[in-house]
Amino acid sequence: MKIVAFLCTWCSYAGADLAGTGRNQYPPDIRVIRIPCSGRINPIYIIKALLEGADGVMVSGCHPGDCHYLVGNYFARRRFVVLKQLLTAAGFDENRVQFTWVSASEGARFADVVKDVTQKVAAAVEHEATQGENARAQGDGSLVLTQGVAQGDGSLVLSAGLAQGELIPLCKKLLEDGTVDTVIGFQIGGEMGLSLPYFVSSPDEADKFVWNNRCVPMLADYLRGKQGKTAIVAKPCDARAVVNLIKENQLKRDDVYIIGMSCDGIADSEGKLLPACADCTVKTPPVYDVLIGEEKGTQGENASFPNGLRSKTMGTGSPVTQTIEPSPCLDSDRFQREMEKCILCYSCRQSCYGCYCKTCFVERGEPDWQTAEPDIGAKMLYHLGRAMHLAGRCVECGACENACASGVDIRYLIKSITDFIEETYDYKTGMDLETEPAMLTYKADDPETGFQCFGKSENTSNTDTEGDITNTGGVANV
Repeated sequence: MKIVAFLCTWCSYAGADLAGTGRNQYPPDIRVIRIPCSGRINPIYIIKALLEGADGVMVSGCHPGDCHYLVGNYFARRRFVVLKQLLTAAGFDENRVQFTWVSASEGARFADVVKDVTQKVAAAVEHEATQGENARAQGDGSLVLTQGVAQGDGSLVLSAGLAQGELIPLCKKLLEDGTVDTVIGFQIGGEMGLSLPYFVSSPDEADKFVWNNRCVPMLADYLRGKQGKTAIVAKPCDARAVVNLIKENQLKRDDVYIIGMSCDGIADSEGKLLPACADCTVKTPPVYDVLIGEEKGTQGENASFPNGLRSKTMGTGSPVTQTIEPSPCLDSDRFQREMEKCILCYSCRQSCYGCYCKTCFVERGEPDWQTAEPDIGAKMLYHLGRAMHLAGRCVECGACENACASGVDIRYLIKSITDFIEETYDYKTGMDLETEPAMLTYKADDPETGFQCFGKSENTSNTDTEGDITNTGGVANV
């Protein structure tokens, strides 16, 4: 059995050394990689290790409050907790990845941790080996529910005409009086009624603006790099994306004029709600300069939908059936099925407002993340790595799903960690300009979900840090 162990050089690596000099026995299954700080561990390293054949991964650093770099392990703690949630959602046994704290003086503790980790990883590997067999014995495990009702063919009815009647005069006025230099909105022209992005800098061209239930494209990313002040016709998800780009210093608030549009959801070519819109609870842009439409507020995630399930269409009429896969033993099968459809065209990345890195991690030469002929493992690495990149940043617009030509449904992975972050850290992306993003801050008492706990060492320092601490740079930025 092979377990890759990332050990902090200042504490855990020294603790391992002390275990050796103290003749503390532990299984020889770990392969140690010495690192400067647990905060320097890129989650992609852990994902890569698992996909390259490691049976398990163990990460150990200084106890919170004892970090040689002051706060590196605080930021790492949130990152590891979210990563474990992601891997579990993708079908990996949660015990294959273990996190813990070991100080330089805890040689005996290090030996105990390795023993416990080895036992858990061995059990996890055995469990995964029988997972497929159990799933086949149970059938496909799918649960078909009759949920909600559809109105005729499921068409979505919007007050598009009224909103468009307000939008065009407003855009003309903003351009005429010089409030903005450019307005980004939608125009008719796409296939199957799809509305396309439309850039206007003259009031005479504003008559072509439209607002309807086919305004699918995400417009927020077009703001980056624009000169002068720009107005954007923003759905709630667009507005949330703008807010997050401002927080990430990609935009300046004074350079953006947000025309908020109340939205009951966007439809596909058949008039049915897009999947992301069916799950959406934010019907009004949380931040705007002017609002067109009725203030709808934020609906509860599971309001009027029992058992946490939401209908894909709305209205009254014929029943709507929705297939879900609640059994955790099928998650890995589901993930692999989606990966088999993927052709690594990167359309999801290109359509995502949050994927603006000049060089994506999969295209970097060192380390070489992708093989010459990408296999299913390479596809998993890309999608899991991208999901971690969007942790605490996804605005649930569904652009990735809408852009995929192969029909890969990978949004459920990102949604799982988005919901987890909202529940665990009380943070929903892009809802205001003041709150620090969840993955760029920490609390001293953050939960250590999935961590190895053997009690705190007497020589572990206490910290009187209270409240949120903001990332100001250094090791925690990686």
